Amino acid sequence: MDMSMRHTLLGLFLLASAFSGNAQVKYLFESPTAILRPTRYELPIGGSVTLSCSVEGSGNWTILWYRAASFGSKEEPMTEYEGKNAIIVSQRGLYSCRGRSDSGRLTYNSDKAIIKDTLPITAILTIQPNWTQIYMGEAFTVRCEIPGGEETSWSYDWRPERFTTYYTTNERTFYNVGWEDNGNYQCRGKTVLSLTEWSNVIPVTISFKLHPVLTVSPSWLSPGASVTLSCEIEYPSEGWSYYWYKAIPNMDIKEEPYKYELLPDGSETAQTLYIITGQTHTAAYVCRAQRGRNYYYTYYSKPKFVWSADLYSAASLTVGPVEQRLGYDFVRLTCTGNSTWWRVRKFPENSVPYCSDVWKLRESVCTLYTVVSYSDDGVYWCESMSKQLSNAVNITLQDFYSGPLMVIPDDPVKKGTFVSLSCKLRIKKIFPSVAFYHNNKLIQNDSREELNFLAVSKSDEGSYKCQYSGKESPSRYMSVKSAVGPESSSFPVTARMKVVNAVAFILVMMLPMNQ
Repeated sequence: MDMSMRHTLLGLFLLASAFSGNAQVKYLFESPTAILRPTRYELPIGGSVTLSCSVEGSGNWTILWYRAASFGSKEEPMTEYEGKNAIIVSQRGLYSCRGRSDSGRLTYNSDKAIIKDTLPITAILTIQPNWTQIYMGEAFTVRCEIPGGEETSWSYDWRPERFTTYYTTNERTFYNVGWEDNGNYQCRGKTVLSLTEWSNVIPVTISFKLHPVLTVSPSWLSPGASVTLSCEIEYPSEGWSYYWYKAIPNMDIKEEPYKYELLPDGSETAQTLYIITGQTHTAAYVCRAQRGRNYYYTYYSKPKFVWSADLYSAASLTVGPVEQRLGYDFVRLTCTGNSTWWRVRKFPENSVPYCSDVWKLRESVCTLYTVVSYSDDGVYWCESMSKQLSNAVNITLQDFYSGPLMVIPDDPVKKGTFVSLSCKLRIKKIFPSVAFYHNNKLIQNDSREELNFLAVSKSDEGSYKCQYSGKESPSRYMSVKSAVGPESSSFPVTARMKVVNAVAFILVMMLPMNQ
């Protein structure tokens, strides 16, 4: 049989063996591959790693080791490790292995193990702007510096790992941040076979967009008083600028109840306070803050009000008269002034009258009825589409069981005129006994429910209260002014001084009278 025939038969035999799964025949003509572990490793400073090499299949194999100092350099045999299945190395480089049989047959080379070493250099991470409390929608930049590494071409690893890229830039900028950008940020530099140590940690916390809180002082105005606005936010020292606005009634009832007009010199101030001088009428204000080169703005604060009891302003709120319908008492709050459209407003807004936020033509009338709770107590005023805010009235709707009510004229009384004060009793008796007090001094104690002054004088001015059946009314203040001129009241507006006669009468009418 000639040589060509032998080659042909051998080829057919190998082909048949391949299809029949004859691994023994296949093994005779193919070399196995050496397997090296681990394939990648980062050596800490002064550290080492154990490399192990194995050859699958039967037979005795002598392990041969090789190392290249860098990518592209020639592999050099490590003869000192010949025959060892595991070796300990402490140098960076590219390592590989293969097996040699007793007959001199060699396996295929293993994959290369890339061993990187750590340089005694610590990267430095910085963040701009220089704060770590970030609000949704803001932007920030982290920058990785390698001390003394200016002449080296670095690429960078980042933590959290999802931010690592293959770019060589040492900066990462995050725009319009969201929850996914929370985390502890670190960086390190790397070359082909070297690493720096990880940098310092910068914890970045992403929070909801910020709501500033505005406070005003005083809340109730004296004529021409100065008003101080204070805008408070979290982390106030970190680069904030403040904006100050006047809240103007919004004509579109489908939108927010107010729109905002920037106050004079109220744009981008560094101070958290803004002072308004000469304020005379009821007004509302808001603030917001801004920081960063990308101009992140907080939400607007909630409007805060300064109230005036001035009845002579262009807009006015009047209380009364009292009406009775279907067994209930009602009181009317009426808005008037130089406008054609009005709405009644209330603070606090925990219980808003059904007529609040409803614009009415020419004259706005809001009716309160006496089936009420403490949540209806508050400050009431009117607003117009022509940007007017009326005087404010502080109304207290007394609890059903809280005792009698001392009824005092809402406005200052004129000196020398007839004035009648009354104690409204919730449950009548045939022979009631009612006590009246002036500045806590008993001045009348009999069955009369009225305290009359034929010609009131300045000495009658002061605080009045009444007692009935062991229960005492809240104190009310009566002011006396000169009969000439529009002298205004000399006492401040308080939460209990401006309870109106109409409200007192309503509350009395809530109860059935004992016959």
